[in-house]
Amino acid sequence: MPQILYEEKNKYGINCGKAIWASDEMHNIYHSCGLPDILADADFVIETEEYILLIEYKNANVAEALAHSNHTTPYDPFENNKFNKIVRKYYDSLHYLRLMGKDKPIQYIFVLEYPKGDSTSRRMLRNRLKKRLPFHLQEQFTSGVKLIDSVSVMSINEWNADSYYGQFPINPVIPSVT
Repeated sequence: MPQILYEEKNKYGINCGKAIWASDEMHNIYHSCGLPDILADADFVIETEEYILLIEYKNANVAEALAHSNHTTPYDPFENNKFNKIVRKYYDSLHYLRLMGKDKPIQYIFVLEYPKGDSTSRRMLRNRLKKRLPFHLQEQFTSGVKLIDSVSVMSINEWNADSYYGQFPINPVIPSVT
């Protein structure tokens, strides 16, 4: 298991040294099986003693994303297609977790940086996500089985400052000098 998992642009890494298990392989597995148009995937999975942390990461504040948004429109996680993709990544990642035998309670965390993002917009997004994730569905059954334990939307700073999630800090990657 690699100690640091890197997001797709290799600008930030998440230190998983304290994890029981961690992976960023879901995307590659779905692609290798010919499923990328069918299944969407969360970026990272971290297993702790208590939980499976299913982490979706989006940083629309990095230079490449800002340059792209200058040619199109700024990233807006409330836009229906983008929002639905965030929801879908949770549900589609359940297949991977099931096949890996990971059955601890799942905490879905969306680590989000975007130009107009603030704590209020992240809280609004979390509340909207909560309505679309299976919280109400699991209450309909008396089995006690849960598909999801919690959902959070937080910035990188909020993640790093959190007493639980901060044990897996997200930091900028320092380019190597050649």
